[in-house]
Amino acid sequence: MKALGKLPLMFQPGEQFQYSLGSDLLGCLIEVISGMNLEDFLRKNIFDPLGMKDTYFNLPQSKAGRLATVYTEDSLQHIIKWSPTFRHIDPNYPLMKKRYFAGGAGLSSTAFDYAIFLQMMLNGGIYKGHRILSPRTVQLMTSGQLDFLYNGIDNFGLGFGITSAKSAARNPRSEGSFAWGGYYGTTYWADPKEHLICLIMTQHTPNTHGDLAAKVETLVYSSLER
Repeated sequence: MKALGKLPLMFQPGEQFQYSLGSDLLGCLIEVISGMNLEDFLRKNIFDPLGMKDTYFNLPQSKAGRLATVYTEDSLQHIIKWSPTFRHIDPNYPLMKKRYFAGGAGLSSTAFDYAIFLQMMLNGGIYKGHRILSPRTVQLMTSGQLDFLYNGIDNFGLGFGITSAKSAARNPRSEGSFAWGGYYGTTYWADPKEHLICLIMTQHTPNTHGDLAAKVETLVYSSLER
């Protein structure tokens, strides 16, 4: 992170979109400012206050049996278990007793725990009486920060993809919905207008059946009471 911090910006903020190590650098800043490692900081300030009891950098052995199996596809697009040597990423990394806690990757959780976190965001930073973020911080995080639409239809906030008016005109999600996903196929979004949280916890990549999430999304919105 010290080496990364010395590198020049590729462009001015807001001018382009680049998947980067910005969140990892933010994790490092949290450690420097707080004097705590990132795991302890998140546990004390987010996980414990919210009651997120199944979210870890290092999954306890007592819960190892609950770790989801990761799948991939062979050359014929048949679904098979992911080999530990596939793409040089071992899906058992939650059990590896990490000492480097990345701001941009490495946490494992459950649908219930992450739904709590998203509900806190929908509530403007508070959940069951525990204030985690200020309303203004949540507003900044879930507002478009780009001067353009990065994929032609959406914007990007501080950690979330943001549904723009153009995107909302073409897809089920309401304008202002915020979303992102995980490497193995996890997808989530929160829709402030509909007071809706959706999580699809697939563990499958590459995934030629990726249209499943879009079908589920359409089904969810078509079933809402009006």
